[in-house]
Amino acid sequence: MQNPYRITLLVDHQAVSPNLATEHGLSLLLELGERVILFDTGASDAFLRNAEWLGLPLERVGHVILSHGHRDHTGGLGVALERSPRAQVYLHPRALGPKYSRHPDHPVREIGFPKASWSAVCPVMHSRVNWTTAPMRLASGIGITGPIPRRHPEEAVSGPFFLDAESREPDPLEDDQALWIQTSKGLVVVLGCAHAGVVNTLEHVQRITGESRFLAVLGGLHLLGARPERLQFTLEALQRLAVPTIYPCHCSGQEAVAALRAHLGSRVRPFSAGEQLFLEPTNR
Repeated sequence: MQNPYRITLLVDHQAVSPNLATEHGLSLLLELGERVILFDTGASDAFLRNAEWLGLPLERVGHVILSHGHRDHTGGLGVALERSPRAQVYLHPRALGPKYSRHPDHPVREIGFPKASWSAVCPVMHSRVNWTTAPMRLASGIGITGPIPRRHPEEAVSGPFFLDAESREPDPLEDDQALWIQTSKGLVVVLGCAHAGVVNTLEHVQRITGESRFLAVLGGLHLLGARPERLQFTLEALQRLAVPTIYPCHCSGQEAVAALRAHLGSRVRPFSAGEQLFLEPTNR
């Protein structure tokens, strides 16, 4: 019998143990049979330290997927490539472009690929980097969305994100993408920040897989500071899409998670660094 799939949240802003590092960053390890995938690399080497403490096999990683180009998801890329020397990297070309953030109370900040990650990826650009400009399958039942069509205006990119330091050109975050896994009970969708919108992302996964059922959605929902109308749209859509279990973390926002729990009850579950999910593989 095939071993169950295992998904571990390696790093986030909260953890199940004081022995685990926390940061404003996201990284998950997915052990899917023979495929071992690192989804995002957090903001630093914290994901590596946590993986070592948890006894997880980073040396077996064959795929490093970057959900988008913000540094809280790409900061540990150099460490990841050093620890996993045979791993292929998957990202959209726009992930490497300039990215800035401007908050009313803070000066403009550069939030794109850090220099260390640039230094690590440049030498392997032609041998280990795969450009996800369209949906891509890694194996039977496992794939990357590539760019996500923005069909719902309610989910327009929110946040003070720009392509220039002068904050004149908004960043549409075309590089945003997600990972999907097909199981015998439905789809599991792994989100980085869902800058394209949770609903846009889930419906895109339905279209490219031909599967309408969901089993779980996990990761950053990017509902931090969401306007009431957007939050209401998301709540109603998750109800309509019949997502049985949601594991929000990272940029989901405490108020939004509270609203999700009030609306969806026990279907919304806590998810902190060190926690693991086990899935039954698709019958082949």
